[in-house]
Amino acid sequence: MNDFSLFMKKNKIKRENAFFPAVSDLKDENGEVLLWEIKPLSTREVEQLRLDCLREAPVSGKANRVTLGEDFAVRLCAEAVVYPDLNNAALQDSYSVRTPEELLMAMIDDPGEFNAFMEFVQKLSGIGRNRAQLIQQAKN
Repeated sequence: MNDFSLFMKKNKIKRENAFFPAVSDLKDENGEVLLWEIKPLSTREVEQLRLDCLREAPVSGKANRVTLGEDFAVRLCAEAVVYPDLNNAALQDSYSVRTPEELLMAMIDDPGEFNAFMEFVQKLSGIGRNRAQLIQQAKN
């Protein structure tokens, strides 16, 4: 493990996109549930989303910045979707919405399905893994 060159970017394993059946009510011509393509988000992308979701909230008489959890979760999921294209105007129009986040919530309108989707996106991006899990993964 003393070979410093092993830490170079060329040796880093690229995380691949994954597919997930986000909505059981959307099916192809054969009756198969449509698969959504989801990309793993980078630390930089997640932190930028977290910063974008910071809001001022009074705490004990002083202003304090807090991350709005629900807003962050929806934006995180919308950012991870590769396909379908949540920025597509025709798709947004078909659901009478104007943003990728609104479209995501309109398309995955079952709370159980949305929670499963959110868990999948977080797991794919490595959010919520604790140190012991990361160590175990590195050993394998």
